[in-house]
Amino acid sequence: MPKVLIVGDEAVNGISHMCNPKKTRVISFPGDTVFDLTRKVLSLTTDQPDIESLDVHVGANDVAKQKSEILKKDFNILLNTMGKLKMKLFLSGPIPSPQWGDEKHSRLDMINKWLIKSCSASSVTFIDNLWIYWQRFHLFGRASLYGSALSSPRRTGTAPA
Repeated sequence: MPKVLIVGDEAVNGISHMCNPKKTRVISFPGDTVFDLTRKVLSLTTDQPDIESLDVHVGANDVAKQKSEILKKDFNILLNTMGKLKMKLFLSGPIPSPQWGDEKHSRLDMINKWLIKSCSASSVTFIDNLWIYWQRFHLFGRASLYGSALSSPRRTGTAPA
């Protein structure tokens, strides 16, 4: 049974081939927001009692909506939900899309700074993706805005898998 569960939006598509299926399970919910994924976290971990580590990757779909205060509230609920779990917890921050301009980058930077503080006050380790991917178009594949970015060699060292 897998010991690591990676759950997220479309950003986790395409990374399962880089993970040992005996050790890691990857579940993608394309289009999910923080609110959507929060409702699924407890049942996903309950259904897989052998999980020792959870990596949640979500937020890019929310940043695109430009509602920062709602997003912070939703992330707080997610962090509280994750805090109920008895395992290693990771929150992987949103990856900036190659098409995002300065306004969305600024919004994502503000959210990341807030997430760093919020995660450090909880039992969740934050994985900051902002500066790894910002304007590094070569890390993104043709098939997806996010899929190959998370499966790039630079990303594999930061995941708990």
